[in-house]
Amino acid sequence: MANGQQEQESVVTGQDPALNQPQNPEQGVLQGMQQQPQQQPQQIQQPANLYQALGSLNPQQLLQLKSNVQKRAGRRQIYRNVGGDRGAQLISLAEKGEMTIAEAINRSKQELTPNMKAMDAAFFAQGATAASMLPLKETMKNSWSKTERNLWLSHYNSLDRQETSAENARIQGNKNITKDNKARFKNSVDNRNFTQLAQVDFLDIESTIEEGSKEFGKFGADPAYIKAVEGLRSEYGKDLNANISEEGDQIAMQQYAVQIAKTIPISFINKERGYMIGNEWIVIPEKGMDDNSKRKLFSESIIRKIISAKNHMAQVSEYFETQQPPEDAPAEGGGDDWSQYMVE
Repeated sequence: MANGQQEQESVVTGQDPALNQPQNPEQGVLQGMQQQPQQQPQQIQQPANLYQALGSLNPQQLLQLKSNVQKRAGRRQIYRNVGGDRGAQLISLAEKGEMTIAEAINRSKQELTPNMKAMDAAFFAQGATAASMLPLKETMKNSWSKTERNLWLSHYNSLDRQETSAENARIQGNKNITKDNKARFKNSVDNRNFTQLAQVDFLDIESTIEEGSKEFGKFGADPAYIKAVEGLRSEYGKDLNANISEEGDQIAMQQYAVQIAKTIPISFINKERGYMIGNEWIVIPEKGMDDNSKRKLFSESIIRKIISAKNHMAQVSEYFETQQPPEDAPAEGGGDDWSQYMVE
């Protein structure tokens, strides 16, 4: 599944300028300072690390940096709490000055569903494990919303990564396990983590498709829409299967995304209030955007998720053992299989 995940230009033309906003506010602040015009040509020593960079900021720049960080964290928490549509409304109110980010966050917390509160309680419970989240899935999976499902998956993957990381640390510190076996286990852990991150992106696309398909009503979906959805599912299914030598075609995925955007009912797109693109929530203007521009922005939001997923999958790789030493040379730490040391 080594998926060519480098950032590519969108196949959609006429991209909205808002999509070019920096995804990292802290980086934007620091870059803005480094781009100050110089009256005399001279070599300026760049900060060696974050601490030096922060130390060079004046009080006003530090306040701006802190504000950007708080806004980004607040937006992500709001989006996580209440999902896309409602999150866009709250963020829009905060942007207009009708409420502060802190007030918007508190409002989003008040709107958590009982299912989400149960998930949070299980996730933050002392000694929580990925396995402890599974009963909630069985109880809620037939009735949960897109936001609830995404929250459950986020909590489950987070706990799973903590457990596999701890197990990897234990394996790496065991002197009785060979270097190759340590490397093989670390590779499997990394592959698992990157695949889970890609799965979240693909699931988000799938959730959007499911919601959009309902908008066709009793007359059924457009055949072109059905073909594009089936094609997209087929391609990302190749990425998520167990055979890492097979991968989905990213260009084909992006073309399917454009076709989906062209054929999905505009009534569904009109219900959208914004899109999470990168780490930024892009609000759709209430007025002044024609249907074609809305479809382009919708397709761009899907394509960005495809690119994000493929970037994660590009990190998935097959492990190749190093050249074995001669038979008469002792192997480091013995030749035991790492699996016998794993904690059940």
